[in-house]
Amino acid sequence: MAVTEFAPSIVRAGDTVQVCGGGKRLTFHERADPGLRALLSGHPVYLDGADEDTITLADLLVTEGLCEPLTEISSSGYTGLVTPVTYLKRPSASG
Repeated sequence: MAVTEFAPSIVRAGDTVQVCGGGKRLTFHERADPGLRALLSGHPVYLDGADEDTITLADLLVTEGLCEPLTEISSSGYTGLVTPVTYLKRPSASG
């Protein structure tokens, strides 16, 4: 799980997405846009079932200080206040 306390600015320009917050400016490829918006929305994000790219993105945002891992104690502050984002594993094509 990951959460951000203050939503940073997310601006898409051409094939890049720039994130500004916490005194940092990070630039990503446009394909990171949906994951960035979910992870930096201010809502708790449950990463169980997320794809490898989303988990890597979450790890980078935690390393850069734009997200924090959500602990059991800190998640209690969100209970009933905001809807969490949950990534679900997609069923395989074989059924």
